[in-house]
Amino acid sequence: MRLIGTYASPFVRRVGVTLHLYGIPFDHAPLQTGPDRDSITALNPLGRIPALVLDDGSAIFDSGAILDFLDEQAGDRALTPRIGPDRRRVLALTALAHGTAEKYVAAWYETAMRPETHVWQPWLDRLEAQIVQGLAALDAALTGDYLACNRLTQADITAICAYDGVAIDKPHLAGPAGFPKLRALRDRLWRHDAFRLTAPE
Repeated sequence: MRLIGTYASPFVRRVGVTLHLYGIPFDHAPLQTGPDRDSITALNPLGRIPALVLDDGSAIFDSGAILDFLDEQAGDRALTPRIGPDRRRVLALTALAHGTAEKYVAAWYETAMRPETHVWQPWLDRLEAQIVQGLAALDAALTGDYLACNRLTQADITAICAYDGVAIDKPHLAGPAGFPKLRALRDRLWRHDAFRLTAPE
């Protein structure tokens, strides 16, 4: 398998972390949507990352679809429970973390890709408020060692991939005093190779 996309993307990174945790061998091609657009579009007509190229040459794109495929391969070791209340809780928290990551990426594009004269400040303010709201909700949901099921799940992975992106690129939104439980979870999870080996470029 080959994972397409830079780990600066929280969506690529959550797939990379999951591949490592499942022990599935893969190559990583850290392509970016700007300079490598043609190569990415050949795999995903939308030109978005991540994409996962399978051994037969076919590609799966969108991190949610990729993770669904990987969970199927993992069977009973799946990081998202298959049925019941635990599944619903993990899916809900994963969706919250994924949405927070989406707002972070949108805010990054607003400042990194637009000329300064074209940044719409009210829209950026709204995005940053949503990022803070999402991280605060995830922090509040951490009532134990993990977000759900008393074990590591996809909710934790997606939450920390979102948190790291914000902490690196928008530290004013995730300073030392903010979200202490998320930060503690992040520090614990970074002891795992799966997180260290997928550090955002």
